[in-house]
Amino acid sequence: MKLPIVFIALLAPLAIAKEKWFHKMDLGPAWMNTFGDYFEGKKRVGAIKGISLDLGDGWRALFDTETLRLVTFYKGSVEWGGTPWTGAHGTLVTHGNKDALLSTATGYGWADAEGSFEDRREIKGYGDMPHGDFTGHYRHGRTITLSYTVNGTEVLETLAAKDGSVTRSFRFGTRKEALTLLLADEKAAVAESGLRHLAQGMEVVVEGNRLLAKVPKGDGELFAQLAFARGGDPVPADKPDFKALTSGGPGIWTETVTTTGEISGDTKKPYATDAITLPVNNPWGANIRFGGFDFIDENTAAVSSWNGDVWTVSGLAGDWKELKWRRIASGLFETLGLQVVGGIIHVNGRDQITQLIDLDGDGETDYYKVFNRDVLISPNFHEFAFDLQTDKEGNFYFSKGGPVKGGGRNFDPILPHHGIVAKISPDGKKFEVIATGLRAPGGVGVGPNGEITTGENEGTWQPCCKVNFVKAGDTPAFFGTEQTRQSLTDAPYTAPLVYLPMDVDNSGASQVWVPENAKFGLMAGEMLHLSYGKSSIYRVLPVEGNGKPQAGVVKLPIQLRSSAMRARFHPDSSLYVIGFRGWQTNAASEGAFQRVRHIAEVAPTLPEKLGYTEKGVTLTFPVKLDAELVEDAASYSVQRWDYVRGPQYGSGEFSVDAPDTAAREKALAAESKKHRNRDTVKVESAKLSDDGKTVELVLEGMKPAMSLKIGYDLEDEDGEVINGDVHSTIHGK
Repeated sequence: MKLPIVFIALLAPLAIAKEKWFHKMDLGPAWMNTFGDYFEGKKRVGAIKGISLDLGDGWRALFDTETLRLVTFYKGSVEWGGTPWTGAHGTLVTHGNKDALLSTATGYGWADAEGSFEDRREIKGYGDMPHGDFTGHYRHGRTITLSYTVNGTEVLETLAAKDGSVTRSFRFGTRKEALTLLLADEKAAVAESGLRHLAQGMEVVVEGNRLLAKVPKGDGELFAQLAFARGGDPVPADKPDFKALTSGGPGIWTETVTTTGEISGDTKKPYATDAITLPVNNPWGANIRFGGFDFIDENTAAVSSWNGDVWTVSGLAGDWKELKWRRIASGLFETLGLQVVGGIIHVNGRDQITQLIDLDGDGETDYYKVFNRDVLISPNFHEFAFDLQTDKEGNFYFSKGGPVKGGGRNFDPILPHHGIVAKISPDGKKFEVIATGLRAPGGVGVGPNGEITTGENEGTWQPCCKVNFVKAGDTPAFFGTEQTRQSLTDAPYTAPLVYLPMDVDNSGASQVWVPENAKFGLMAGEMLHLSYGKSSIYRVLPVEGNGKPQAGVVKLPIQLRSSAMRARFHPDSSLYVIGFRGWQTNAASEGAFQRVRHIAEVAPTLPEKLGYTEKGVTLTFPVKLDAELVEDAASYSVQRWDYVRGPQYGSGEFSVDAPDTAAREKALAAESKKHRNRDTVKVESAKLSDDGKTVELVLEGMKPAMSLKIGYDLEDEDGEVINGDVHSTIHGK
């Protein structure tokens, strides 16, 4: 039946609307992620740490890098899912279909030294198999070569599709014992499926429903090849040149994108914010949501995106009229952290830390080398790996979220590396857990004296956002989420440096310290806290005493275009800030990369020091204040309140001065966020110090409080207005 022209016209816009940005993005020939697939007609988790290979002409292969198993060969598209792509919570990008050329059951891809495929991992189904290691992959044009070891034998493998056939080609190193490879094990895969194979260099055998390949032991290298087809004889691909494939080769991101920076001309405020225009309009339809970066040198930065790209941008040391963007890598797994060490770019994804190696000097990554992949992960959508930092000794650090269920309440099954801060040795060989009890930390910080910090988000066992803090040597620390306590069964709760109410920070990120000799208007060694949720940067004011680290925060007078996720100081003393808009943020734009400069002629008027006394608080400013306003108690407003830390999602606000025991107990059994009872604290007196910079407030009933808010409305001695809020925490002894 022919459709009326009008009806066809109505359908056309609907068809166009269905095409999303991820349908058009060129992901590259290899894509690392957690993938679903189909086995014997049923959908499942195909590979928790998987690498999807685009073989051309619609053919795809899925390889499990934990078990070194070829999961599926098929021709067709993927079913889209996954939070960084569709925004969905809990769905996976799914490979395969009922017409897959071949597929394998969950388990090892290679037998162990005893010839067994039995899962002998400490936690069955999770982590790398004990007798094999995935060591990375090479890119030569759009050809991918996998690199791994099995029972001590080095293996290179590349896959190809040709004339309806698919081919696995191998180069084996010395084999002390014979190796056994799983090829297929569907029901009746061999007898009735019509799957045909052609083998060279190895023997193919049938064991039950399984199709296996035997690789003989021997000295030196061995080339082997397997070709598969259905409905006809396999046509093997040409013999690959493994030396060429692993030595660098043709680039695929050869074009550069040029943008012009936007330089602020505002010189009347203490800080000016410039914008590095992003390569949003690029030839590959690549989504630009950057979540990690570091400087390669003064002129160039490397930046990583949530969707697995790594770019470089050069021209930072110039006038910003020509900023050159180069896409140097793709297909990594939600890369929210990046660190450059010794000129090598290290990128932190959910599956591993990867070194990006340019083998032939053409500016693109040819070798995606595994630096460390000890971290255990599950298919949960929320267990992001945040940030990548190093200390003075060269150790690496990142934080990892817990497997929060869709909707945010409680958790999926917990693995040993959920909700932790990880420490990795400079050579990548040692992986340690130095803090546990995290829910959704957003980032990590490493201070000049080895301090370890993270943000944290409100949720189960987390009453509100906060800044976690532990001194060097005081690890391991437990940061409060009982489900991710891990092995610290009896460890006390490490109270935060400061609790942050939702209107201050509803989603915390990283921390950064002002370096020595930086001309940023702040003192060297000061900590800054970044808020992803409020797109803000806070000056952290530590307070001595009470035997526990405690602090207050005050917001820097900076307007950002997107969220504040990562920040690093440039050698020129400016602060570069990067972030994007996912969810639970007020970010004005989908992504931004900005530079914050201090205007030397304009002094910041923020409090630079906070102190607690037996009777109240002191605030020290960098300028002299007007005495009349300072000593007027009406110039201040003070509130305090507590939270209840418990198994419910978040916490209400509870009186400190008149504790409501029944309400607090109820908050342990039911959500209490609607309970809002802040104490208004009377300012009994205010006094200005002799140097005119420090205010001493005497408060009615000074006492510990999880949150103390001090509002001030003052002027300096020249009549310039100084107002704002300090949010702080006072721990008891």
